[in-house]
Amino acid sequence: MKRDVLVASFSFEQEPDGFQILRDAGFRPVVFPKEAAGSRTEEDFLCYWNSLEQKPEGILMGADFPLGEKFLRYSQGLKAISLNCAGSDHLALDAFQKYGILVANVPRQNFQAVADFIWGQILGLMRKIALGDQKIRQGFWCEGVARGMAVSGKKLGIIGFGAVGQAVAKRSMGFDMELLVYSTSKKPELAEKYGAKYVDKETLLRESDILVPACPLTEKTRYFFDEDAFRKMKSCAVLVNAARGGIVHTESLVKALQEKRLAGAALDVYEEEPLLKSPLFDMEQVLLTPHMGGLADREIRKVALMAARNMISLLNGEKTGTELW
Repeated sequence: MKRDVLVASFSFEQEPDGFQILRDAGFRPVVFPKEAAGSRTEEDFLCYWNSLEQKPEGILMGADFPLGEKFLRYSQGLKAISLNCAGSDHLALDAFQKYGILVANVPRQNFQAVADFIWGQILGLMRKIALGDQKIRQGFWCEGVARGMAVSGKKLGIIGFGAVGQAVAKRSMGFDMELLVYSTSKKPELAEKYGAKYVDKETLLRESDILVPACPLTEKTRYFFDEDAFRKMKSCAVLVNAARGGIVHTESLVKALQEKRLAGAALDVYEEEPLLKSPLFDMEQVLLTPHMGGLADREIRKVALMAARNMISLLNGEKTGTELW
């Protein structure tokens, strides 16, 4: 009998070679059916898991479902999870370690795609590109399109200066920007390389025209942008978030936008996903996308193939080098 691997990742499903790698290694991929996804809660995942007669030994997943103790109490037969992404904040890693289930991720494979996307968000939001497209399709030419904001010459504030943060900084160099960085790790050689200045949080919020989180979600970065933070920012500033939804307190963001204490926001990630209803939908100064920052063709393929190989290694008792505990 073949050993089952449950695939619960929409982006992995687009890469047939990833499936073939699993099959060639003697595993049988079982795809999580879309009709069973529901609102993508832990309860939805558990319900489908309990319906499986043969429990998979591994789960290959993205950030589609949050999983923790509730699921793990019924995870008989599960040995490992291979993440088809770098982030792991949707998993209760302490609980997985407690139950002896290995978890590995795919780090540093799609940071260039994410940085490209962030710059697309910046330009799309500030130059009102999506709004212009919408208006011309509605039969308008100049009517109804407010003028955009200049991007060149602005102050760009980046939170976190790892692979994504540096890639965003590199792309900013052609826009003649002043670069401010808030990071727990202050490496002088990086500041010199990108013409960046390390600053504290207060200075970052007060002086930046464009603020870009490029950091993981941790207890220190959770709600980095809260009511207090938005009150310290310029009313002409914009927030661009393709990192993690929990970095931004959504209610505080909505309030700041409604009160015109913030000029705009471009969001690709949210506190709760999928985002199916929100007051943000009615705001023209907001650009919204469905967590697609890393989904570029070449990068999707690289991540998928590595996730498949990680899955095989974990289930065969071999090291991947990217285990999270």
